[in-house]
Amino acid sequence: MEHVKLISTVSGGSITGVVYAMMKQQEHTFKEIYDFLLQTLLNTDLLKSGIENLNPDAPWPHTHKRKNLINVFAAQYDAQFTRGALMNVFDKMTCHLEAVVFNCTDFQHALNFRFRNPGSSYAGNYYNRIPLKQLREVKLADVMAASSCFPGGFEPMCWPDDFVHEQSPNLLDLATQNAAAAINPLGIMDGGIYDNQGVDSILRYKEGSALPYFDLIILSDVASPDMKAFVPFKEQPKKGFRALTIKAVKTRIATVDKAVGWGLWLIAALGVLLPFIFNMQANWLAGICWTFTGFALASLGVRFWVKQQLHLLLFRMFLKVRDNLAPFYLRRLSLFDIEELSVHRAEPLIMDRINSLMILLTSVFLKVVRRLNYNRLYEDDVYQFRRLSTLIKCLSRDNLVKATSDRKKPGFFSGDYDTDIGPAIQGVVEQAVAFGTTLWFTEQQLLDDVLKKLVATGQVTMCYNMILYIEQLKNSSGDQYDKLDAQVRAKVDALYAQCTSDWVLFRQDPMHLV
Repeated sequence: MEHVKLISTVSGGSITGVVYAMMKQQEHTFKEIYDFLLQTLLNTDLLKSGIENLNPDAPWPHTHKRKNLINVFAAQYDAQFTRGALMNVFDKMTCHLEAVVFNCTDFQHALNFRFRNPGSSYAGNYYNRIPLKQLREVKLADVMAASSCFPGGFEPMCWPDDFVHEQSPNLLDLATQNAAAAINPLGIMDGGIYDNQGVDSILRYKEGSALPYFDLIILSDVASPDMKAFVPFKEQPKKGFRALTIKAVKTRIATVDKAVGWGLWLIAALGVLLPFIFNMQANWLAGICWTFTGFALASLGVRFWVKQQLHLLLFRMFLKVRDNLAPFYLRRLSLFDIEELSVHRAEPLIMDRINSLMILLTSVFLKVVRRLNYNRLYEDDVYQFRRLSTLIKCLSRDNLVKATSDRKKPGFFSGDYDTDIGPAIQGVVEQAVAFGTTLWFTEQQLLDDVLKKLVATGQVTMCYNMILYIEQLKNSSGDQYDKLDAQVRAKVDALYAQCTSDWVLFRQDPMHLV
């Protein structure tokens, strides 16, 4: 790690990245940082604390922040992980890092929004730059929260309003000025929406250099490149309520409405007539009868008003649809007898559209946008032997068997899954792969040591990929390995020997370094 010059983090990775960079600036050792992160994650129930603090009667001392789930999480991060530290801890980089970048997504321009150490480049983005005096006041906990603010689970954080705290006069001034000028706050969310591997910030760092600035870019990702395939809705038998048509429902509603109307008129009439029929006009029973009459008449009035409002609403909806559809489509749609459409037939028409839209929004768009970023690194030959990926699914049986079938030259690994990986590593990896991308662990997951298995999966996957990387370098066309300086080759050879030795230990006990 002491050779690493830049850390670019995204989503949950920003929890690790922020804490690591902060504690290195505070002169902590790697072991101290590792132990602190592991124990804090094991002992902090973020979801429980978040929900409890979201209760209406729970104290909320953060007067400038909205009381919502993401800001509650930010308060937890501040208490448990960063303990009040601000971005000014990176004013002067005194550790091995030259720069740190914690990535978010701008919900106004659909661009990356960066929190980075002062001086490395501007923070924010082209359209929304963060002045230095405001950047220095930003809490690291709020940076972690904004970067890991995944859609659906959280609401967007608003810049600068949700970043104001009791020690941020410049942020408060900015928020006040924006409010006076009627400038809406900027919504920012999880950096993984735009770029799940932090590639963009890496490639833009010193991008004017003649050669790529970094000797090696290591990318870690727990998001799967795969996605669930679209499965068409399975039609159910046309019976029961599924046999109903719009026409039949309208008929039934009209029948019920008519019966209710006649019933209310009957109650009103009886309430008036009964006291005269039984000569009890001065009796308390007459009062009850007239009360029922009043209730029935009032109900009839409400019924009439509701029907009028529904008719008016439906008419307005019809006009809106008509005005937004070209006459060509209106004429075609008029050929479709929608009143004869049964629930049985409408159900797949509706559900297939909903399911496909959900896949489009939650998977397809995200993967397409991310792929455009990744291709700048993975498809450019300039970065050959300057990139190394560590993906969580790498060592799962299904993934690796497919990947090794295309490998031309076997090296340290034979290509046989059971021989190379073995049951011990497979068991750990499969549990890590099955874990969802959340920021918390259930009681059962803690009992099953899922957090430690995630860490171990990262370790064994990195070791495996480093072995392959060095073998590819040594076997590369153009003798890339031979062109290296003799001292560099010696270091590469030593690293290869270390990795192969480590792999033997991982095969025996994949958890031995956790």
